[in-house]
Amino acid sequence: MPELVLDREHKGLAGVVVGESAISDVQASGRLIFRGYPISELVNWEFSEVAALVVDGHRNRELGEVLKAHANLTPKQMNHIVALNRATHPMRVLQGMVPLLVDEMTSADPRQRGLIIAAKLPAIVAVHLTGQHVDLDESLPYAERFLNAIGTTTADSIAAFNVAQILQLEHSLNAGTFAARVVASTLADIECAISAGIGALSGPLHGGADQAAIEIADALTDEISIRAYVTEALERGDKIPGMGHREYRVKDPRAMHLERWAERLSARNEHEEVFLKLRSLEAEIGKVMQRKGKDVHANVEFYKGVVYRSIGLPNDFFTAGFAMARVFGYVAHFLESRIDNRIFRPQARYVGEDHARS
Repeated sequence: MPELVLDREHKGLAGVVVGESAISDVQASGRLIFRGYPISELVNWEFSEVAALVVDGHRNRELGEVLKAHANLTPKQMNHIVALNRATHPMRVLQGMVPLLVDEMTSADPRQRGLIIAAKLPAIVAVHLTGQHVDLDESLPYAERFLNAIGTTTADSIAAFNVAQILQLEHSLNAGTFAARVVASTLADIECAISAGIGALSGPLHGGADQAAIEIADALTDEISIRAYVTEALERGDKIPGMGHREYRVKDPRAMHLERWAERLSARNEHEEVFLKLRSLEAEIGKVMQRKGKDVHANVEFYKGVVYRSIGLPNDFFTAGFAMARVFGYVAHFLESRIDNRIFRPQARYVGEDHARS
């Protein structure tokens, strides 16, 4: 067998093409498309329509009806969640509950199972957030259904949440989706793949950056502290949560939409201060990095915390809100992987010792 050589330029599979997909395209120029439609057009759709496009390849009403029909948890499932320690991080609750949701399912069809799981994630989040049994109004559209369950009903909040969920629904082979596809490649069930994706999404270098970014801003007090934080973080070589993106060479197109909504939702209220600190933080990081010859901008996580906080989600529920949307991407990738499956099995060059005696 030839010697295995580690290509450090592609460590973490950066830039390595591992397959083909017709679901979404992330372009370095700052363009994101789902099934051929640009995100700039899709933010004007209702969330379940975009979910149908991503999962089924075309806009349809059937998927939205499935989500309505399965929006609520069974009493047994709600009891599981209510019994949990309220301090348990919501991402752990989601990752642990997903496999349990299939106990009462009769369908063996992976699309149907995946959509039933996706339909119930908002209810899991709402029950864990409130600590009590919650019934979602199945007559309402997706975004309004969830926000109504947690006590938020303003038109701006519903519209902002609808946009935020669309923007987070799918993003090619990100870490969570790749994790889901690796599990799917073993021919494991769809609930196992979804649970793996949620686990990967929880990390602060992935979906967890939304919570980390706003908590950094919360701790900063003025322009002096912002400049000091940026200088010290970059000198240490720290990655600043919510800033920069491996795929985009310009500002993340999703971040531009969320920044506008964050500004609108925080105007003249208690959320305005943290929004302005985030904007100053982005400007300072951009200025320092430009002096180093690099262009760094906010990604989808940076301003999202302001949007989520404004609609009533606490910090530790931000990433769970993300998972509620991204699960549809996991379902789409699972189904696509079944078309021409091959198990993922990369290789690692062994650099340890060999104590075998000749």
